[in-house]
Amino acid sequence: MALSLLAMLVLLMRVMDFGKMAELLTVQDVKEILEVMLPKMVITEKEILGIIEEKHKARYSARMSHHYRNG
Repeated sequence: MALSLLAMLVLLMRVMDFGKMAELLTVQDVKEILEVMLPKMVITEKEILGIIEEKHKARYSARMSHHYRNG
């Protein structure tokens, strides 16, 4: 529960900071990033952005596939 609330706070802050660049970011994405980040002592911004980029590509691909199959 606490991790989900923390993820919602982080998501709100990222959307406020990045605007349109963060439009596909979800609470689940942030939660998964935090699950990787919190046990690790040092994580770079580049690693975080890489995780987000992978998630966005997968989500966009799924969205396009859905539109293609359903007309």
